[in-house]
Amino acid sequence: MVTLQAKYPDDQFEAILRKASPKAAPEWRIRCLDCPGKVARCVLQNGLMADARATQLYNPGPGDSLSNYEVHLKNRQHRVRVSSRVKSTAS
Repeated sequence: MVTLQAKYPDDQFEAILRKASPKAAPEWRIRCLDCPGKVARCVLQNGLMADARATQLYNPGPGDSLSNYEVHLKNRQHRVRVSSRVKSTAS
């Protein structure tokens, strides 16, 4: 994870431990903080509908590597989002 952060210093991501169900073994996932994820409709406590954006969780791997996630980091749309964020924070 540290090596990947050093290779992509402008990208924002984090590792999280996820349990699919209470009896399932926890699994590591990587959350990209630069990419918005999927939009889902949800009902608020006051009964109103709202759009909620759930971040996409990526599987690391294969094995102990982060090769699967590095494919996402090289993705053209991801690169555009990172460049836009970096430019907006620099101004």
